[in-house]
Amino acid sequence: MTDYNTDTMHPDVAASREAEPSLGDSFERLVGSAKELAEAEIALAKLRGGVVAGAAKWIGILAVAAFVIAFGMIVTLMVGAVMALAPLCGLGLAVLAVTGIALVVILLCALGIKGQVGRIMGAFR
Repeated sequence: MTDYNTDTMHPDVAASREAEPSLGDSFERLVGSAKELAEAEIALAKLRGGVVAGAAKWIGILAVAAFVIAFGMIVTLMVGAVMALAPLCGLGLAVLAVTGIALVVILLCALGIKGQVGRIMGAFR
């Protein structure tokens, strides 16, 4: 860096030259700011990760609870359908009818799943 002879300069110019930080000082401030920014970004990422992990835990818990309740509801509905059909066609035929209808619904769901898997596979060809 150039050394200035402040004795021959106007007092205002000399004062401004002395007040200017050197290039090394500016670089040190820049590096310090970059470190602070990196540390703040890391802290933010950790905070976001904690929020996502907590939300994912509750999503899993609530999804399992909903699945268990839905399964119980379907079983209750099927038992109720058998009980409603039993006086009309007998217990054995009522069980077969409800089971057959359930299998048809399962088959339709499986065909829908197969179509969606084929769509996904087609996207990667």
